[in-house]
Amino acid sequence: MEKTNSFVARFVESLIKNDIMKDSEAQSFVKEFKGRAKGNVVSFLLEEGLVEREDILRALASMYSVPSFDVSGHFFNHELLVLFPKDFLVKHCLIPLDIDEDILTVVMSNPEDEKAIEEIGNYVNYNITVNVGIQDHILEAIKEYYDEDVITTDVEELLRDDEYFEDESGDDDSDMIDYY
Repeated sequence: MEKTNSFVARFVESLIKNDIMKDSEAQSFVKEFKGRAKGNVVSFLLEEGLVEREDILRALASMYSVPSFDVSGHFFNHELLVLFPKDFLVKHCLIPLDIDEDILTVVMSNPEDEKAIEEIGNYVNYNITVNVGIQDHILEAIKEYYDEDVITTDVEELLRDDEYFEDESGDDDSDMIDYY
């Protein structure tokens, strides 16, 4: 499959290859989709109820030859999320999923975005593995976890846990300087 093929053509081919749609159904939906003013083909399929979320993920995984991951309803590790600026994650439509030893797994809507994978190295020093996810769901998860209230709550918890940097004796030594 050539990279010059459009996403829609490649995705439709994957839907057919994975027996999610028949060729005639796919051609009909492509015609209907192209008749719309704008939009995302995956969102269109979900909104119209033409394909189930699991089938879309299966087709995306097949198309990109990477595992898929359904971010809907997943509780992401907030400590991983704050390693990256929100605008970076939104721009590249990716979200960190897990760290296992020296491997960071991310979920992206476009696993072929080599620039994004390279830029991850500006924030962390891990080997990267990629899963594919549904763009709208990834963006919703990013928005949810970068909500101001969530960040404020985390900062307040950190301050409360540190008890303003008191030592075990209860003395506040935050203004003391070590001269070693």
